[in-house]
Amino acid sequence: MGRLIGNRVMLREYRQEDLSALRAWVNDTETTRYLAGSYRRPQTWEQTEEWLMRRLNGDAGGEGYVIADKETQKYLGQIDLMMIDPIARKAELAIVLMPQAQKKGYALESIRLILAYAFYTMNLNRVWLKCAGKNEAAVRCYERAGFKTEGVLRNDLYIDGEYTNALIMGILKEEFHP
Repeated sequence: MGRLIGNRVMLREYRQEDLSALRAWVNDTETTRYLAGSYRRPQTWEQTEEWLMRRLNGDAGGEGYVIADKETQKYLGQIDLMMIDPIARKAELAIVLMPQAQKKGYALESIRLILAYAFYTMNLNRVWLKCAGKNEAAVRCYERAGFKTEGVLRNDLYIDGEYTNALIMGILKEEFHP
């Protein structure tokens, strides 16, 4: 797995020293509010360490990268291509940033880097994601990266004590313009 270098961020391999940074956001309710259900439960140090060890050992599945500051290589978040289907040439995208790295353009830059990798190196045809419709900042970011809303799963998510819609968003290789 090679590194992907952008203007301000690099997508790099996970390291053992990323554990403390992972712990900084994994139990933060604001950061995990819109993530998959497994991240919305408190996680022990041991659970986070076990997850990181699976990633370091190559047992986590998919293609996972740390989003890091280009100069310092300091952990800012992570981005993954999951459920990679080599026959249909598609994958699911997931991303999370630490609270102090949010709203600075790192997400958009990271998404564009991984899409270029997905389409031009992995030769995928489609990348998709599932996003809470009420996560307006994320929806705007995905749209800026070229994703289009493909469908709505009504009352699919339970967030902040209420059901809310999930958006299925996707981008095709032919639609991607780095």
